[in-house]
Amino acid sequence: MDMRTEWRMMNSLPAGAQLKDLPADLPASLRTFLTVANGATCGDVSIFSASTAEEMQFYADPISGAEITLGREKWLCCGVIVDDPFFVNRLSGEVWYFPDTGVEWWKSSSFEKAADDFTSFFLRFVAGSCYVDVSATGREDQWAELLRQVGLLE
Repeated sequence: MDMRTEWRMMNSLPAGAQLKDLPADLPASLRTFLTVANGATCGDVSIFSASTAEEMQFYADPISGAEITLGREKWLCCGVIVDDPFFVNRLSGEVWYFPDTGVEWWKSSSFEKAADDFTSFFLRFVAGSCYVDVSATGREDQWAELLRQVGLLE
């Protein structure tokens, strides 16, 4: 398999959705992102498309025995980092995630604010220096290589 085929399989930034096709209750910066790229796969980070997001909201459902109680009313699961979901607070627009602590995300007591809004999250954790901190592969994947090549990662 040539590198271009592998790149397309592992990374994707599809064309944006039409504003009329997006749910009206999305936090503003996520809504704006989805009009530019309707979802994304950037190495170990996947952002759900507008059509996929609704079916992925089970991540926000309360789980018996979980350390952190979420809920769809307050949290919108907008993607995953490796296999762990990350969320946008529906009221504030802040992005929160479960840092890798060696346990399954729902068993973790560590739930941290990553950014004040989705745009800031994307620029730091997907297209910036924090990508290597949250990815399972660190500096050893094609997305990290792209970030290095364009000067976004040292």
